[in-house]
Amino acid sequence: MKLVTLIYDNGIDEAVIEQIDALVRQVEDEHVRGWTRLCDVQGYGGQGYRRGDPVFPGTNNVLWVALPDELVAEVWRRMRALQASFRLKPGITILAQPVEVLGPEAPPAEAPGSGNVV
Repeated sequence: MKLVTLIYDNGIDEAVIEQIDALVRQVEDEHVRGWTRLCDVQGYGGQGYRRGDPVFPGTNNVLWVALPDELVAEVWRRMRALQASFRLKPGITILAQPVEVLGPEAPPAEAPGSGNVV
């Protein structure tokens, strides 16, 4: 399982959500069938500063979604196709990292040397 983080221009929010919703519907595990979004974040990256002010206009959104490993490449394909569909390419950053999803039925597996912290 991977936690995919998308950081993208808030102007393409509806299109990003549409693509992610299509992928999330393919996930069989009901505990991870969904996403979380944080809107109007400020930062700096490939498109320069995004501070939501007259000097550095625009903001980004951040979306997190847990997906099976085999769907991560599809996220990449869909986001790059979406980006290419615009004359002026919006910024889209895609990050993926391993994640352990903790469902309601069992506590997390204890890592060696971690003690009993839950």
